[in-house]
Order: sequence, then structure tokens, then C-alpha cells
Amino acid sequence: MSTDFAHRLKELRLAKDLTQKEFSDLLKISQSAISMYESGQREPTLEVLDIFAKFFKVDMNYITGKSKNNPAIDIISPAPADPDADHEIDKKFIAAYHKAPEHIQKIVAVCLEPYIEEKY
Repeated sequence: MSTDFAHRLKELRLAKDLTQKEFSDLLKISQSAISMYESGQREPTLEVLDIFAKFFKVDMNYITGKSKNNPAIDIISPAPADPDADHEIDKKFIAAYHKAPEHIQKIVAVCLEPYIEEKY
């Protein structure tokens, strides 16, 4: 797994345009550990693999190199048909986001990135 996983992890990180430092800060994993994973010098535990797979929204077989296909995993429940910022739960989520530490806000932003529609 080491070589395939190492290449796949680096590929996924670079696709998100993250440095090893930014990535390590987001996941609260040391930069040296990220470097060792990407160079194949260290094998991740199942727990760490799960963290990476969820962060990148990919299947465990894909991140370990056992599959060449990238079946995206949607870990977020479907949004309501008519989201409304006046709903109480929306207000709670927005307030919680603003109270959260910066590294948590960055994780949320990366996770929600595919769902944000840019308007020009």
C-alpha cells in the first residue's frame, strides 16, 4: 500500500491546492507525519486512513491505491429543497461556524466547497 497510498495522498492534497503545512494544520496531524505518509516512510493507521478518506470524500480503496476509480463519497446529508437563512437550524450553523476556531472553519470550507455555487 505504501507507494500507491503515498502518491494518492499527495495527489489529493495538491488537487485541493494545500501545502503539507496547511493540510497538517487542518487535520491536526503533524507536518512530519504528512511528509512521511507522502514519501512512503510511514504507514497510516485505519483511523488516519478514515480521516483522509472523509476529508477528501473518497473511498478507502481509492486512497489506498486498491482502486483506480474515484467513487466520491457524499458524507453530507442532502440539503433541504428550499434552504432558507431564516430557519433556526441555519442560524445555529452559521453562528457555530463563526464561533469555531479558524482551523475548523477551514475544514468546513473545504468540505462544503463542492456545494458552493459561484455567481458571476
